[in-house]
Formats: sequence, C-alpha cells, structure tokens
Amino acid sequence: MSGEAALGAVAYELGEYESPAEQLDEFAQDPDLAAALLSPDAGFAVYRHTDSSALQLALPAAQRTLSLAGLDPSDVDAVVVASDCPLGKRDVAEFAAELGTPSACMFNMGLLDCATAMAALMLAASLVRDGTFRHVLVVSVDLVDVVSPASRILAGGAAVGSDAAATALVSARGPLRITAAAQHRSPELARSTTTTQGQLIARIHAHRELFARLAKADDRPPETAARLFPSNFSRRVLRMYLPDVGFSEQQIHFDGIGRIGHCLGSDPLINLADHLRSAEPKPGDGFVLLGSGIAHLGAVALRAREP
Repeated sequence: MSGEAALGAVAYELGEYESPAEQLDEFAQDPDLAAALLSPDAGFAVYRHTDSSALQLALPAAQRTLSLAGLDPSDVDAVVVASDCPLGKRDVAEFAAELGTPSACMFNMGLLDCATAMAALMLAASLVRDGTFRHVLVVSVDLVDVVSPASRILAGGAAVGSDAAATALVSARGPLRITAAAQHRSPELARSTTTTQGQLIARIHAHRELFARLAKADDRPPETAARLFPSNFSRRVLRMYLPDVGFSEQQIHFDGIGRIGHCLGSDPLINLADHLRSAEPKPGDGFVLLGSGIAHLGAVALRAREP
C-alpha cells in the first residue's frame, strides 16, 4: 500500500530565557570571533536557554501541534523524537504519558547532528505512505549545554547555539504535501584533519550532492521553491553554499538567525512555522527544509496543496 504524506501542523517552543549573544564568554576571549558572528553580515544577536529538560521543553510544542491539527493525542500512532541529547526510556515514557500518547510507538533518533530532524521527517513520511501508521508526530529538541557543554559557538564558528524544540504532525492529509527528501553524509567533513579550505570545498560539494539527490526524487527542481528554510548559520556562511545550488537571497529565510540563533536540528521547522504564521501559502507553492550538521545534510521538499 502506498499513499501520500503531508505536514498537518507545525509548532515550536523556545528556551524561556533570552540573553544577548555579545555577553557570551567566548566573544570576550576572542574579538575576531565576535566580529565574525555579531556583525550585520553574520546576523546573530541573542540566544535562548532553558532550565527545563529536553522533553519538558518539547512537551508544550507537541501539545500545540496536536491542537492546531485538531487531533486527539490518543489518535497519534507513533512519535519520532529527534535529538542529540541522551534520552532514557523512562524520560520518553513519561513524555508519552504527559502528552497523552502512551500507546504510540516511540522512536528515538540521534547521531545526525543538525540533520536529525530531517531524517525523522523522512522516516515519518515513509511510515505514513506505506500505511503502517496514520498519524506520526515528529519531535525535534536539543539543549546546547548538553550537546556542546564547552561552548555555545557551534558549527566550527558559524553559529550561536540556542535551546529549542519543534514538532510537526505527519499524516496522509495536510496542507503541505511531502514530495521528496534526501540525505547525504560527507566523510571529508567528518575528518578533523581537513583544512579550513578543504572544509569549505567539501561543504560546497556536499550541498551539491544533496540537492542533486533531492532533484532526482522530485518532479520540480528544488531551486524553484518559493522559500528555503535552512539551519540558522551565519548569513555569510549561507551565502557561500546556497546560491551555488541555485537559490537566490530572496528565497532564503534569514529571519531566524538574529531572532533566535541556531537551534540545532529544529531550525528548519521553526523557520517554516514562522513563515506560515505570516503568509498563507499559495496553491502549488514549493518549500524546502534544509538541516545542515557537521558531516550530515538532510533536505525535505514540501508543496502546498492545489484545489
């Protein structure tokens, strides 16, 4: 049995505290780094942090997503948790009980850095398309102090990290059809011995490979999308990689960089949710979610339903 998969609703929860990025100790110790990340050309201004555990932070976002979708929690067949934070069985079980989905099949995904949420969406879409489940809730959440306890400067100095969670409901019906997805791992990016120039070249090639795979999986070229929602890296960094694969600056969603910082795997879903709140998609509009990790990249193509 094969069918469609679509996003029915998206919501997020940011860490409850907001602090100026310029106050981070890393910037006081390294003026060059501060100049690189706090300049208008980079875009970072604040970061969000929390005292909550990862799944405590994710719970209100999950509840909001189900409410927006008009779905009773008991109707959720599976929950896919995407996080690089270590989560125990008891933590996941308590989350399911509080959410009201104790009978749902629980998946826990990690190890793909900031591309983990994209892999979770791919899994959810596959499970819905083949008829295994009707409704799958994807939960993306990371806490920077857990994932990177030494520093909030992430991605090799390309971003300021924030705590956040994002959730999305994947079902057979929804306003945004999931039309294609692609994943790529670059061994060159995973090597600590690669030079800075080598890293840049490898990342450009990795994005080319990812979007070539996405193009093969979809009936429309990715670069024709109305909007691209990437990981919140420095504007300067995004301008290196994304125009090379065909995206103009007008297509790239930069707004989240200064407003929330880099929320690891949750950025693309948060950026999509913000866009949907401010602008109703036109029928047939295409969107691309892009999650970029240290060595992993993931992309999901969406299309607004047509009458």
